[in-house]
Amino acid sequence: MKRTLTAILILIALWPVVAQTCETGILDARVAESLKTFLSDLPAAPTVSVEAIKERKITPPAFPATDVKKLRVSSDSVSIQIYNPGHQTGLPIIISFHPGGFITPMLSFMEYECWRQAKVYNALVIAVDYRIAPEHPFPAAVNDAFNAFKWASEHGHEYGGDTSRIIVLGLSAGGNLAAVVCQKAKDAGLVGKIKLQILNCPSTDNPRNADQYPSYQRYASGYFLTKKFCQYYMQLYAPDVDIRNPDVAPIQREDLHGLPPAVIITAEFDPLRDEGFAYSNRLQKAGVTVHYRCFPGQIHNLLGLLPEADELQQADNIVIGAMKKI
Repeated sequence: MKRTLTAILILIALWPVVAQTCETGILDARVAESLKTFLSDLPAAPTVSVEAIKERKITPPAFPATDVKKLRVSSDSVSIQIYNPGHQTGLPIIISFHPGGFITPMLSFMEYECWRQAKVYNALVIAVDYRIAPEHPFPAAVNDAFNAFKWASEHGHEYGGDTSRIIVLGLSAGGNLAAVVCQKAKDAGLVGKIKLQILNCPSTDNPRNADQYPSYQRYASGYFLTKKFCQYYMQLYAPDVDIRNPDVAPIQREDLHGLPPAVIITAEFDPLRDEGFAYSNRLQKAGVTVHYRCFPGQIHNLLGLLPEADELQQADNIVIGAMKKI
């Protein structure tokens, strides 16, 4: 009886990532309207220069300046921002890596979101302003991300964090870096310090392998993130790197055993959907606990939704639930 119950529980745990069910074919009406208006104005294609992308001015909502500290850490002088809205101690530490295709300085746009996450998740959020291409091509971003993790694991307690409860979190390219940091931490014997990895619409493979993923073909254009832009940023970020290099494409790593539990969030109308799904399956096959969720009708990073949207609340609840379990 005990053996049967265990088997049932295992099946229940595995069920969410056994098959791709995110195939409604219906784009959310709210997102479709956003694509016609403000999302269509965002430069996310190689038809604009890198300088135009980097110079775009975005003004996020304000928050108290006393809730954030800005530092430069490690031997490479990595720029980080530490968010602690409650000015508490003993908080879980979330190390956050921003999106932007490795070529866009998105942290200024993400500042309010980092502050919001620190409040909602009741955590100390350390946002990493890693170096970007083409001025700083691969492996600069990876080195900055990993060095920031090591610094946080040694000094996070000085700013209100609990270094026994470290989480890495990333969106899109940042999700790639979060996954790579976990793999490098395993190689360095430090993976036990990371209790959870949160990968939101992550890039897990090299865009040069796009033909392997149906979502890359089906949603190649028209849904904000495009296949051409993904291939464009890779040309700037890591043009001469082997497509199987796991520091660029974490799904290419042969052995995924022993990595931290993962939350992987994808969106139906996202070119990166299928590689995020594939990575979740590979992690589970390696014995890693995975909480996978694809949001039907949504686009990359769940853009186009108002802050009060149910889907964004659900995404927060997935993260909060995973944090409680660990």
